[in-house]
Amino acid sequence: MNGFQNSVLERILHIYGHMDVYSNSLDKKIHLIKKKSWYKHHIKVSEKQGILSHNNETQGVKIIGISRENCDYIVQDKWVNKSDKIKPSPKTPIIMVGEKLAQNFRLSPNSIAKLFIPYGVLSSKISIKPLDVKVSSIFKLGFHSFDKNVIFVIGNSLDKYSLGFEQSQYLFYTNNPENIDNIQQDLYDLSGKSYSIWTWKDTNPSLRQMFNMQNIILAVFIGMFIFCCMLQSTNSLWILISERVQDISLLKSFGASKLQIFSLFAYLGLFISIGSIAFGLIFGLSLVYAFPKIYGFIHKTYGYTMVHQESFGFSEFHPKIFMSDLLLIVSISFIIMMIILMNIARQSNKVDIIKGLN
Repeated sequence: MNGFQNSVLERILHIYGHMDVYSNSLDKKIHLIKKKSWYKHHIKVSEKQGILSHNNETQGVKIIGISRENCDYIVQDKWVNKSDKIKPSPKTPIIMVGEKLAQNFRLSPNSIAKLFIPYGVLSSKISIKPLDVKVSSIFKLGFHSFDKNVIFVIGNSLDKYSLGFEQSQYLFYTNNPENIDNIQQDLYDLSGKSYSIWTWKDTNPSLRQMFNMQNIILAVFIGMFIFCCMLQSTNSLWILISERVQDISLLKSFGASKLQIFSLFAYLGLFISIGSIAFGLIFGLSLVYAFPKIYGFIHKTYGYTMVHQESFGFSEFHPKIFMSDLLLIVSISFIIMMIILMNIARQSNKVDIIKGLN
């Protein structure tokens, strides 16, 4: 779960940015910000709300004005159909749309559509003006709201559309998102506290709470599963000792020491522990890597889905395994199992020779 959580957060935070900064004077400070140790990347965007129209279909969408390079930075390797040959023109800007949106509107590269964007200043004379656009590329970020509702407009075509004296918006990415509070304070100090800054902790509180609750629930289930496995291994060794009472008595009668008898069952307990953990590790890793493919096959073949996109927000699984998590679980399981099994192995020395031979 920890790997899944981090994979989802990495993708979501990469789309949103670790910090959203609003300012009309930040351009003058960018060269100073780039020198900060926490700085990784920044993107200047222009966001609008509008309507997409094509083939007599309309839908409200989120429109993001962005450069081609920054669009590539956000989408990364999630392109379904990408074309760098289609160039924007003053009359027909190019757009990049999500896979779900392209499917719903039957859009493909070189398709022409219309965007309706509110135009005007803070007054009662706001109007809606159409903008002809050409589809350049299609992406699939794996998140329902982005693949269905987001359009990237390449270039500065949105600069003339305004609903007021809007501040410029910047997305900042950092190498250390966990230290975002100190980074936010650093930006405040640099700007004389004149920036409006929203961090990923401010914009994703419910997501963090959901992951925390799921981690607790999964920790309980994993603990119960490990306990059941330990109980089964313990019973196996205990039954084996019970069935070998006569053999243990014979060994004692022939002069075998307590250490020698204990060692026989201690090695057996060690073998059971290592074998159980290795089997569980291989089986679990196989399921993690195979589950997305199995789920994709079932979804495409039978149309069955366990992911309700509108509720969970994402339409793809993002499995990710951390070695630190594996080592922690394996180490704790091995130590607990060895303590229990070694204690049971000691019981072999308590076998009565006379009763065992009878």
